[in-house]
Amino acid sequence: MFIGFLGYTDEEIKELWENATFVVDTNILINFYKYSSKESTKSLLDILKKLKQDNRLWIPHQVALEYFFNYEDNMHRQHEGFELLGKELKKLKESASKVLRSVKSKHPYIMTEKFQFFIENIEKSNGQLQEELDKEIESLPDSKKIQNDLLTLLDGIIGEPYSQKDIDKIEKDGKERYQHNIPPGFKDKTDDKQGYRTYGDFRYQQLYGDLIVWNQMIDKAKTEGNPKPIIYITEDRKEDWWEKDRGEIKRPHPQLIQEFLNKTQQKFYMYRTDGFVINAIKYLGSDVTKEQAQEVTIEIENIRKVEEFKEYDIRNQKARTINKVADYLSKEELNVFYQMVNQSNDLELDSSTANYKYSQAISWAFRNALPRLEKKFQDLIILLTSLNKEEGHLAQHFYGSLTEDSDERVLKLLEGIPNIRGSIDYYKGSLDGHI
Repeated sequence: MFIGFLGYTDEEIKELWENATFVVDTNILINFYKYSSKESTKSLLDILKKLKQDNRLWIPHQVALEYFFNYEDNMHRQHEGFELLGKELKKLKESASKVLRSVKSKHPYIMTEKFQFFIENIEKSNGQLQEELDKEIESLPDSKKIQNDLLTLLDGIIGEPYSQKDIDKIEKDGKERYQHNIPPGFKDKTDDKQGYRTYGDFRYQQLYGDLIVWNQMIDKAKTEGNPKPIIYITEDRKEDWWEKDRGEIKRPHPQLIQEFLNKTQQKFYMYRTDGFVINAIKYLGSDVTKEQAQEVTIEIENIRKVEEFKEYDIRNQKARTINKVADYLSKEELNVFYQMVNQSNDLELDSSTANYKYSQAISWAFRNALPRLEKKFQDLIILLTSLNKEEGHLAQHFYGSLTEDSDERVLKLLEGIPNIRGSIDYYKGSLDGHI
């Protein structure tokens, strides 16, 4: 009756690992593209391959579907990181050149030619930089190979999709569950997941994606001719999957363990990547050394830090730049935005709902400001190109490299517009001085 709070004995955990069907979340699959070590990808993939060979690995249809919706955006994340590093460092040469030109323009008596050695040294360093970048990129796991390995892994072990009728019922139940913070998935109501996705013969609201996965795991345990407990591996860290103590994960959410047992008469447990690998060595005799397990742990910790920082950084950037975004909204749009913000300040709302409504208001403002921001940026590029073709080309390249994500796009455009204006002012000043 209270297994969610009491947990399992060591013997029950051992028995669970001996008999359970293993299920991996979408984020586990996507993370394969984020590892920087070929050894780490091989270690984790080998464990999953062995589980598949033993007929102990299963993928809910919803997990696979979300993977196919998201994997292409993540295939080249590691390459993009090194390319960004190279691009930003190489900007030092152009910045130094601008400084020399600016000083020459404002103080023509200074012989800036004597400082050209600084530019030449940067050029030499750029050559060494490119060599090092090429080595690092060469050592990265091959994203195309990872894609093929995952396709092979998933082949034949993906569950059947739900009908639209089943999904409609889950979403209806989800509204009631989320209202009372019943896991899993209720934390997603504070995220920007109100949109729908359509594929094949059904449509689902992204808000209920986790709940669909949960129901598919329950059905798997209930309908199997030979019922099995389930061990779920996920990188999700929210409180609708885990119980936390002072922000740290303590154990799987007790409600999940109890509900699974009530509905299936089977045990349920969860691990994140590093815990899964360590226990796979202990209970499955996986051919992974402690050193390899440690490497996976370091890799996954780095990925977590990057993801957490990215989420935190974007939230803060959006809050800081909302006044600038407002400059690109019409008077009517501003009124709507302020109404949305006022609704989020309703004292009767709980903090979670209030934060969600405020986040929705900011995202709405970002989406509506984006077309005007892009037009402004393009107009400035045209003007800059008329003053300096090389600078205009660089600005156009910056624009072409922007992500499709509307929020990140807005932030980058807001960051880039002052830089272009600065370049325009500089070249206009140079032209006036020349005249």
